[in-house]
Amino acid sequence: MNIGPSIRLGFAVTRRSSSAVAILFVAHLALAALAALPIFYDIEQFTARSRMGRELAGGFSVDWLADFSFARPGSFHRYAIVIVFTGMASLVLNSILAGGVLSRFRTPELKYSLREFFGGMKCYAWRFLRLLLIGLICYWVVFKLLNVRLGQWVEQRTLDGSDDRWVFAARLAASLLLLMGVGFVNLVMDYARVRLVLEDGTGAIHAFLASLGFSLGRFRKAAVVYLAPSLVGLALLGVYRLVFPWALANAGVSSGSPVRVGLALGGLFAVQQIVMFGRHWFRVATWASEWALYVGTKG
Repeated sequence: MNIGPSIRLGFAVTRRSSSAVAILFVAHLALAALAALPIFYDIEQFTARSRMGRELAGGFSVDWLADFSFARPGSFHRYAIVIVFTGMASLVLNSILAGGVLSRFRTPELKYSLREFFGGMKCYAWRFLRLLLIGLICYWVVFKLLNVRLGQWVEQRTLDGSDDRWVFAARLAASLLLLMGVGFVNLVMDYARVRLVLEDGTGAIHAFLASLGFSLGRFRKAAVVYLAPSLVGLALLGVYRLVFPWALANAGVSSGSPVRVGLALGGLFAVQQIVMFGRHWFRVATWASEWALYVGTKG
């Protein structure tokens, strides 16, 4: 199957899988809320309902941050630990939920139910977690080679450089190589998940190696099908930043009126969640498009 039909089929399947997108969105929203809860609690206790609390709703204050760090020593270290563990939990959660989403693609013509979602999630959870472990090893190798080793080599070669443009170009090239390396691992991991669900009985290592061969052998098709929906989801952030009336939201927050503050913050939160739901939608569309390409190519 070619690139265009794969993406169109992936979008069509995603439109019939809105419940799977909703589960992904709610699960990650709940995880984000749990991560923000200790930070919110400490800030709320420190500012209460003071004037500074209202000012923080409309903009960040460096002076307040300095006061907060002196008043509650060690808080930022604790928050950093919370964020690290939340990120690790997000990786595990995303891998487990992916099994429920991808199992939908086996019978896209049938009505989808929550029972089928959780059944698929349970069926593929352990194999997806083993695949995640393989992926983490690959990410470590990529960062070790392209971020640490290559970064040190570029820094040594440009340390005495007299032309800032050449130094910038060299460091930019190293950063782009790192981005491409991480993107390729993401690509291989996606098609490995597809193979795990598509072919029952396949092990995580075998699926990863088969996906690596598929991605290298059909790199142009595999990369475009991976990038097209993903970049559209990323573009939503740019549209949100350009279209959303920030001046109106800030005016509502800084007005001092409780009603206007509540409406401004509520509207900001609602728009942000719509953007995040859209990003999850396009993530599922990426998986569905990759599934269509893999099945069409292998068939």
